[in-house]
Amino acid sequence: MNFNEIEITVYNGVRDTKGHRATLNDFLTKVDYKTIDELRSCNDDERRRLIKQSLPQATISGVFAPSRSAENLVEHSGLICVDVDRKDNTHIDNFDTLITDVFSQMDEVAFAAHSVSGKGYFLIIPLKYPERHTEQFKKLVQVFAKYKINIDQACSDVCRLRCQSYDLHQYINLDAKPFPGIYREPRKPIVFQKVARLCRQIEQNHIDLTSNYDDWVKIGAALSSLGENGRQWYHLCSAQNANYNAAECDRKFTNLLRTTRK
Repeated sequence: MNFNEIEITVYNGVRDTKGHRATLNDFLTKVDYKTIDELRSCNDDERRRLIKQSLPQATISGVFAPSRSAENLVEHSGLICVDVDRKDNTHIDNFDTLITDVFSQMDEVAFAAHSVSGKGYFLIIPLKYPERHTEQFKKLVQVFAKYKINIDQACSDVCRLRCQSYDLHQYINLDAKPFPGIYREPRKPIVFQKVARLCRQIEQNHIDLTSNYDDWVKIGAALSSLGENGRQWYHLCSAQNANYNAAECDRKFTNLLRTTRK
């Protein structure tokens, strides 16, 4: 991996909507140290916010044109940037040494450094399947969770901005391995499949099990054990009755969710 050959879009502050092409290396190394030091030493929240907004920002995951939006992705960089914020990880005792203790031990981490505030981290990770950016991010969430580390969910956005920063003790691994993980939706439990099959049979054969109010409530209570997944089947069963009212059915199921799942 060569940071000098990876192109991204860099913006002159958050108000810049068009940006310009630059290399990842330039963004990481051509840094306004003085302004960042001012931000880190400032105790005024509003002033800190304004300083941060004025600093260069970049879309680490690629080049965007004519403006920054997911549909305007011109070329994916093959990278993803993830944030690890202190506020989301107050349970971690060794938070200040995560770079040496954890990040540098992960084969897929190409770069790790403190964020602009100096209180969190940002990591750059190469992806094996950049065309499946979101699914790879979701899998990264699971991987970091095994280390009991929470990463910022907003980082799933392919056009998310990264504020320029610096770290005198940054970690770089140009031989990082592309992350191969892909998130896959878990298979629905067998009980869901059985319920779906039985309810479809009820529909196909026009079987009305809800002519009696008590039976209608019992069926709803049973289906509410599936959570929101049971709502569609409650509607399907209820619709077999000539007096079916969708709004009333919705209200009843919502009430059953609240009262039978405690």
